[in-house]
Amino acid sequence: MEDDGQEELRQLALENKKLTREIRKLKKDIEFLKLANDQAARTQAYIQRDNDRQLFYNSQLLKTAANLLIITDENIFTVMVSDVFFRYAPEYDRDKIRRGVPLREALLNVMPEDDRQDLLARCALVLGGEKMEPFLLRTTIAGERQDLQISIKRMMRDDAVCGLHLLFIDMTEFIKAKERAEDADKAKGNFLANMSHEIRTPMNAISGMAEFILRDSQDAKAVKHAMMIKSASNTLLSIINDILDFSKIESGKLELIGDSYKLSSLVNVVSAMIRIRLKDKDVVLDLDVNEGIPDSLYGDEVRIKQVLINIMGNSVKFTKEGRITLSLRAEKEDDRHARLFFKVSDTGIGIKEEDLGKIFSSFTQVDTRRNRAVEGTGLGLAISQRLVQMMGGNITVSSVYGEGTSFAFDILSEVEDWTPIGSVSEKPAVARQDVFRASFVAPEARVLVVDDNEINLDVAEGILAPYKMNVFKASSGQEAVDTFRENEFDIIFMDHMMPVMDGVEAMRKIRGMPRGETAVIIALTANALSGAAAEYRELGFQDFLAKPIMPREMDKLLVRNLSPRLIVQGAKVCPSISHASSGIKAEIDIKLGMKYCLGNRHFYEKILKAFTESQDVVRLEDLYQKADWQEYSAVAHGLKRASLTIGAVKLSDGARALEYAARDGWVEFIREHHQTFIKDCEETCKFISQGGVQLV
Repeated sequence: MEDDGQEELRQLALENKKLTREIRKLKKDIEFLKLANDQAARTQAYIQRDNDRQLFYNSQLLKTAANLLIITDENIFTVMVSDVFFRYAPEYDRDKIRRGVPLREALLNVMPEDDRQDLLARCALVLGGEKMEPFLLRTTIAGERQDLQISIKRMMRDDAVCGLHLLFIDMTEFIKAKERAEDADKAKGNFLANMSHEIRTPMNAISGMAEFILRDSQDAKAVKHAMMIKSASNTLLSIINDILDFSKIESGKLELIGDSYKLSSLVNVVSAMIRIRLKDKDVVLDLDVNEGIPDSLYGDEVRIKQVLINIMGNSVKFTKEGRITLSLRAEKEDDRHARLFFKVSDTGIGIKEEDLGKIFSSFTQVDTRRNRAVEGTGLGLAISQRLVQMMGGNITVSSVYGEGTSFAFDILSEVEDWTPIGSVSEKPAVARQDVFRASFVAPEARVLVVDDNEINLDVAEGILAPYKMNVFKASSGQEAVDTFRENEFDIIFMDHMMPVMDGVEAMRKIRGMPRGETAVIIALTANALSGAAAEYRELGFQDFLAKPIMPREMDKLLVRNLSPRLIVQGAKVCPSISHASSGIKAEIDIKLGMKYCLGNRHFYEKILKAFTESQDVVRLEDLYQKADWQEYSAVAHGLKRASLTIGAVKLSDGARALEYAARDGWVEFIREHHQTFIKDCEETCKFISQGGVQLV
């Protein structure tokens, strides 16, 4: 019994120890749970604080956001908005928006119905998965015009659509500023157009009358005075052209026109012009031209001359005694190009160091107190710099005040022949004569000149006099319309800016009259701004002639627009169709064709192929057999354009002659030259198809 009792006590002691260990373990677990609970409480408090912080920042973001922001759910019900929304829709509060309002209702009083429906339709497209770039919407909000850039993006959660994000950025002030800038630019353009018109109109009379004296007078003294008048008018015109050129450069519409030219002739022409200006000064002009540079080049000779004359003209203005030196050298760039380096140095008054930085600025003339008597717009060097840059070069200046100035510029030029220039002084200058002679007469042509200025009418009549035309005059748009109603004219020169009925309105009235649709109406205007010619053609004029009227430009225009049947004195028949076809393949000007194809070789090849595959020649033959001269004229017109595009100038001239003959009903001319033209077309196509046009 005693042993049993001892055993039981031992068991109880063991159980007691075991329970004691369990109690200690439970106490440890309780401590751990307490620590975990405390940590959880601290984490929850941190999360709550972070949530509160995020909610605070979100609310501040929505309150302070400058733009309207709307977030919707997948059903396009509102979730949240920026406070900007409540300025437009005060009937809502944030809680109502948070509970969800259909977007169509939320925007009910915010924007007009049409704009709202357009926006909702876009939202539906974006929800459906269509990507949409930000778009501009001009609408009315709270009665005021607003230009909004709207961005609509789809929101995703776990690969599921959960709503839309709409951001409205107010672009109103930006758009208004842009419109003000455009209005200012338009005002500048209108000012330049008006200035051009107001100055060129009297210049037309001055230049025209001087031209008549030079052409008709035998009095040496009168001719001398006329030359002085013409020189002064050309100076004034050059100032106007400087301003207009700068306008073209600013608008990006000034183009370089490439052609073949002789560098020796360019240098001699420029130097001859400068020597004339130096005749009353104790200044010597020296030429330092490297004899090894190539002479035959391809580029814009007129613009190179313009740069040289601007720079050397400055040297003439500011050099009272000493020398002006024109230096020229070249470096070969590759097998087809050379870089020309020009330098003009003088012993003039020089430029202060602080003024060198603004020498190429627009409308700026440095040291104006000292140079008050010097004429000019301050645009010459600014234009020269732009032109040089367009020709792939750069222009620099260095000067010592009181001792002289040097301008240097380089241009990249295409070389047609690497034969050295040799001695420039031994090569004659190829310059135009001052007195122009008409290239033909047209005694049967009837011309109407319309201008509200009596002197301009007299000038136009005088310039047309050598052509022996029958010239009629009208001093208003209405008089032009009335005169056309009773008479037929081969060409109408229409002034633009006339009171009561301007030239555009008069032209449109004539177009609506019998024979008016095909009448050749030329815009005669003092507006010589960039793009003017294209604008007048878009209005309905066939061509454009700027005042003051230059006789050579008039001659070219008459050749372009006068019917061949009216032109006599060796020019009645177009040279390209006045003989049997022979060597027409040599008449394809590849450089001209490449120019029309923007220098793109593959495009030019494509145009050549299209020309050979065209059915226009077959159609022309068919129309000839049918004697359908109206359609014949239209097809010939197309062939004229197509031929010129590939560089077949004489073929284009032949098509033009046939086009005009068909238009005027001159069937005899067509029957005489049609087959020759068809043969020339076939020979040209054959030549192209056999690979005769070789592109380097």
